Amino acid sequence: MTTKLTLSVEKRVVQKAKQYARTHKKSLSQIVTSYLDYISSKESEVPEIDPEVLAASGQIPLERIPNLKEPKYRHLRDKYLHE
Repeated sequence: MTTKLTLSVEKRVVQKAKQYARTHKKSLSQIVTSYLDYISSKESEVPEIDPEVLAASGQIPLERIPNLKEPKYRHLRDKYLHE
């Protein structure tokens, strides 16, 4: 089932979108429908964070996080971060 949707979009955006639709041999409605379906399905794919993880977040004081530029951490930085 389809329903009408009225949007306010800048003229230049509409012109570029119509050109894109022609190039890809699709209607503007198909492109908008596809995009809206894509972004609405992505929201449901966001993993739920375990309550225990949330409770533990923020428990490590920032001053305890090592500065990886210090010489004693340089080896670990080079080995694992490949910077």
